[in-house]
Amino acid sequence: MLQRLAPNLLASHAASGVALACMLGASMALPAAAQPSPSASAAPMRVQSDLKDIRMRALAALPRAGGSASERDGCPWRVIQPKSAAARQVAAQGWAVTSDLPLGAYRAVAFAGRMEPATSGTCNITQGNVGVFDGDRLVALAYGKSPEDAAIGHLTALADGAVRVWDGDIIGSPVGDLRVDADGALHLGRMADEDAVCQGRAKLPNLYGMPIDKARKALAAKGWKPVRARADGEWRQGAFIRRGIVEAESCSGTGLAYCRFGYSGPAGTLSVVTAGENDLPGVVGYEAGCR
Repeated sequence: MLQRLAPNLLASHAASGVALACMLGASMALPAAAQPSPSASAAPMRVQSDLKDIRMRALAALPRAGGSASERDGCPWRVIQPKSAAARQVAAQGWAVTSDLPLGAYRAVAFAGRMEPATSGTCNITQGNVGVFDGDRLVALAYGKSPEDAAIGHLTALADGAVRVWDGDIIGSPVGDLRVDADGALHLGRMADEDAVCQGRAKLPNLYGMPIDKARKALAAKGWKPVRARADGEWRQGAFIRRGIVEAESCSGTGLAYCRFGYSGPAGTLSVVTAGENDLPGVVGYEAGCR
């Protein structure tokens, strides 16, 4: 429900089987015949990653997932049924598909090799990647620095046709935006400072990780006003209200200590969620409800 919410290859560009197997978070015994290699029939896709924890490479073939299927079935709620030929190809190689979205004229498919359930319905995802496909043909791959990294978990669509990349940590955070530049190159850059929502009728600042007191100020600057919540007697909600954060709607007393806050703005409503037991917890997700 939330925009949360939510992969990992190659320590070098060496062409050895061992290095390539590590890149894909797969078995060290990956057969040489399965090694991805640039297409001989077409010029490699131009790619660029500005993120220190995620790398990107032009590739033309996808190896099978390493490890056992049981390492990928711990979080069935995070695995999707493939919608495209590209995603079906990924699933056929044994990977768990977490996202399958258009990316301009291409297709972006996020997939992982290991998924472990955690508290409050969360999941830790490692060995995650993003494959970019032209139809059913792989043209590029994004991956973390090592198979143990939770650098990539899933994707969400952006209004301009790009996709947002989320990490695979228990409380997922967005790490960057993947888009097709005007010159046709694939570019993975840092997350935008703000997003257009509701068909461009409103703007949302990047709130992730921001303490709720600072987040509400950033929202006010974009025209989002707090909606006074009805007090329900819950002690933590009362503590927020006494601080003047009157939009605190509810808080969970267990698990990751989620709290929800409500706002209204130029194009509808906004629900903001924080996590943690700090007096002023940080934002982990938000969702606009458009009029």
